[in-house]
Amino acid sequence: GRLFASDLRGRPAGHGISKSRKVVYISPSKALCEERYDDWSRRLADIDPSLECACVTGDASQDSYRDIASAHVIVTTPEKWDGITRRWTDHVFLIGSVKLLLIDEVHLLGDDTRGCTLEAVICRMKTIQRATKAKANLSSSDMHQRATYANTTEEALKSEMRIVTVSATLPNIADIAAFVEANEAYAFDSSYRPVPLTVHVSGQGYAGKNQYLFDQRMCQQVPSILREFSDGRSSIVFCHSKRDTEKLATDLSSCYGSSPQVSPQLRNIANQTRLATLQRCLFRGVAYHHAGMDAQDRRLVEQAFSSGMISALCATSTLAMGVNLPAHLVVIKGTSVWRGAGIGHVGIDPGTLLQMMGRAGRPGFDTSGTAVIMTDNKSKKRYEQLSMGLETVESRLLGKLIETINTEVSQKVITDASQALDWVKGTFFFGRIKKNPVFYGMQGKTEQQQNAYLQNKCLASLEELHRAKIIELQSDGMGIKPLHGSHVMSRNMVEFEAMKSIIALPHDSGPLQLLHVLSNIEGLQRPIRRAEKKVLNDAHKQIKHK
Repeated sequence: GRLFASDLRGRPAGHGISKSRKVVYISPSKALCEERYDDWSRRLADIDPSLECACVTGDASQDSYRDIASAHVIVTTPEKWDGITRRWTDHVFLIGSVKLLLIDEVHLLGDDTRGCTLEAVICRMKTIQRATKAKANLSSSDMHQRATYANTTEEALKSEMRIVTVSATLPNIADIAAFVEANEAYAFDSSYRPVPLTVHVSGQGYAGKNQYLFDQRMCQQVPSILREFSDGRSSIVFCHSKRDTEKLATDLSSCYGSSPQVSPQLRNIANQTRLATLQRCLFRGVAYHHAGMDAQDRRLVEQAFSSGMISALCATSTLAMGVNLPAHLVVIKGTSVWRGAGIGHVGIDPGTLLQMMGRAGRPGFDTSGTAVIMTDNKSKKRYEQLSMGLETVESRLLGKLIETINTEVSQKVITDASQALDWVKGTFFFGRIKKNPVFYGMQGKTEQQQNAYLQNKCLASLEELHRAKIIELQSDGMGIKPLHGSHVMSRNMVEFEAMKSIIALPHDSGPLQLLHVLSNIEGLQRPIRRAEKKVLNDAHKQIKHK
């Protein structure tokens, strides 16, 4: 509201609020984006009917830029905004109109797979603001001639962009504040919770080599944990797959659910779903909730749970990241998540775990909340420490440095080797390497040696891109020119090794060669979902090349 206050004052009657200054909200979850979009659309309409909100979470396309142009508030994910801003030089005035950047779950910076994306997005947004201000100093006629976004104004372009981030408790919040150029950083410990939280970490034995059997043993212990800690009040059991939620809910309906006497209100809700399994569970006061369900069924479950008709709700992490449904008791069934045959089981993301725990305790209903983490004995001590807050967040940029530098070369932000080093000096990675050199293999190195190391990393990345014929380095090794492959790699988010394989293909390559290359590109390999197996098996029977 404050961002648009100046546009509201003195506005002629019947005129909408100017779209020269926009808000972008970045959340790691599509489910949370959808929830925020629904909620904020209603709230903004109450402030002023002309305020528009857009949810931009699909694949990048021209429609995405039109949605952004038509909105005051844009709700999106790090990956989506990364894809959009990789073409910012084509839409400099549009992307430059973002004057408030809100980042939820900023501790995602430390995530092994997604941290680099978020770090690059924040760096890029700062770059875009500097470029936009420089263009705002052009003459009015020249500026509007070049503008790709007609709603911009010189005053708006010259205004500062604010970055506001929130996260779970972090020990190095000051480093993140410095990275986003924030003037202040606030830390809120557990004493600020409206409802005190008690955390129990329950060791369930040793997983051994068969994680599946260990998970089954944990399922058998859930009813006893619910009876011990729920105090007869609402409970959420977080599972790590859609199938798990349905199976556990079905089991609980027979051994933990309420009596067959169903209230008329719950019977009415149960009769509205066409899912036979969900209906049977609802009749016993149990339900499940996951992203694979129809929106209508999810809303039915949410309504029944928030009304107190359901005693136990089995859900995936989508519920923790999205819909706000607190419960007296939260049970996290297992800390190991299956990520497909290519990856196997990995530990649960710490930020997601804390989000799940945060659902325990209902303000206005409970004087305390309880969270129980079910894990193996080997991991028990780690999760006892983690329940007190996240560990120090470290940068993951180094693992994707080549791809990140290429994106900036493609947009002509980096045009020589010295600019590559200057760009790295503006990253979260640069700040953390000074604070924790041991983590980055820089122990005992002087500041001069650290800078030399970073310069060599930048030069090595540029030389790799040059050898792969993605960029062109001038003979002096300083000037840089992006080639066609640089733009393709950046705009389509292709990893370096994959781009090398594609460029190395002969011009007369046939379908078989193309399939061989594509099948060996790691980034294109995805876990197969149950619903996809039949379609893929049918396709396999008809495919020519095997």
